[in-house]
Amino acid sequence: GIVGASIAHYLAKLGAKPLIIEQCGVACHSSGKGAGFLALNWNDRSPVGPLARRSFQLHQELADEFGAEQIGYRRLNCISCSAGNTPLR
Repeated sequence: GIVGASIAHYLAKLGAKPLIIEQCGVACHSSGKGAGFLALNWNDRSPVGPLARRSFQLHQELADEFGAEQIGYRRLNCISCSAGNTPLR
């Protein structure tokens, strides 16, 4: 899946020659089914905020490396809204 592919990618950048073996095919399980939505700042006030921001940055770096169109990467502007009596922080 994506974890193994990521490890192989970074090992290859260090000079290793990793071999990826998939049981049934590329992107045939959960890594190939996700929509891939990643928000820049929606987790800023949570313990995973720094990780989310780094992940967002890393996705852009990979798009630059491989070609955004080639891998289907595109950035979108989104708006978050909610209704209720609790004020947003």
